[in-house]
Amino acid sequence: MPDGWRLVNLPQIDGTNAEMLRRASTGEPEGLAIRADLQTSGRGRRGRSWSSPAGNLYLSVLIEAAPKIAGEAGFTAALALIDAINSEVGRDSPELRCKWPNDLLWDGAKVAGLLLEAVPGRDQVVIGMGVNLIEVEVADALYPIGSLAGFNLNPEALAVGVCRSLAHWVETWRTVGFAPLRRAWLERASGLGQPIAVQLPRDRFEGTFQGLAENGALLLDQGRAGIRTISAGDVFFGPGT
Repeated sequence: MPDGWRLVNLPQIDGTNAEMLRRASTGEPEGLAIRADLQTSGRGRRGRSWSSPAGNLYLSVLIEAAPKIAGEAGFTAALALIDAINSEVGRDSPELRCKWPNDLLWDGAKVAGLLLEAVPGRDQVVIGMGVNLIEVEVADALYPIGSLAGFNLNPEALAVGVCRSLAHWVETWRTVGFAPLRRAWLERASGLGQPIAVQLPRDRFEGTFQGLAENGALLLDQGRAGIRTISAGDVFFGPGT
């Protein structure tokens, strides 16, 4: 583990993010990582459930981040996951791509999701990560679901690798700024320059995925309507999706 970081391994928990929020509320410092073999109440974005059988990676990490830039932390985690998975797989995997805002795809199917939650009353954010290391079935999934089952990855070893890479990307973020993270993420972006649809709670917009704003928001080129900046939403690939 990186200097000063601590990894807690638990056999079972309701959710690693929930446990991290409980511990952070008592003054836990940055660098705590919690991994569980099994989650009984795993969560995704917007309160969606996350299938959490034994064999996958369920990891939450606590880092310091002011609320106004906390959203950028998700990009550090996406890059850390890519680094760690590639290290365990033993090659740079072009099949592994970033899907805005907080997913990883393998051959176009979702294999990992990120959930960021601010710690109430503190300049800290919990970064939750779920990675499908075994095949899973998800009812009513919004996107195709995949896994890294063919690589026989060890959840604890992958957790350590993620923490080591995350420490690097967080330090880069703090010393250099968001620009190198944005550039590295875009190099792995899925759908860049292609037609997409973005579903918001009350609206749906279509256009071309133009890139990322300086703060990580999605830039949607709507032709004559101009460039729309979107801070959060569900992205679907292809025209008329």
